[in-house]
Amino acid sequence: MNEKFEKFTKELLKWNKIHKLTNYQNEEEIKAQIEDSLYPLDRIKEAKTAIDIGTGAGFPGLILAIAMPDTHWYLVEPLKKRYSFLNYLKTLLKLKNVTVVPKRLEEANIPQVDLITSRAVMPTKDILKIAKPYIKKDGTILLYKGSNVLDELEGINASIISKDKRNYVFIKDLHG
Repeated sequence: MNEKFEKFTKELLKWNKIHKLTNYQNEEEIKAQIEDSLYPLDRIKEAKTAIDIGTGAGFPGLILAIAMPDTHWYLVEPLKKRYSFLNYLKTLLKLKNVTVVPKRLEEANIPQVDLITSRAVMPTKDILKIAKPYIKKDGTILLYKGSNVLDELEGINASIISKDKRNYVFIKDLHG
């Protein structure tokens, strides 16, 4: 595992003991979440700017920021303890391509980007509604969804890659 991912894992386990950022209790569980975050990397690596909505403890936004050093990431996380963790890791891992935004996306002053990601934050239609002003015309939205995703995609033009219980939903041309 990459040295930065190892540091991330150790810090998350340490912070979890005090702040309960996630339910993950060991390195194997965190490694699985890192792999989940990175799985669709080949389809998004060309993005130059990106927003992760509701980054939480770093999945997928911080993980993707580590893997995509040439992409500027805006990690949107309104909860103070998670925002503090993300800021600490940004400094610890020397991630110059990361801006941590301590607000809800609707309240943030972020330029339009090439890519928006989100994992388990809210239903698809709600995410698309708040994401639309922030995505460039030819941009991509990548949603990390569970097994009931098809119920949420009625009337939405999307492509899906599935792995285990995860569905990676790609939505292009939201402005079309």
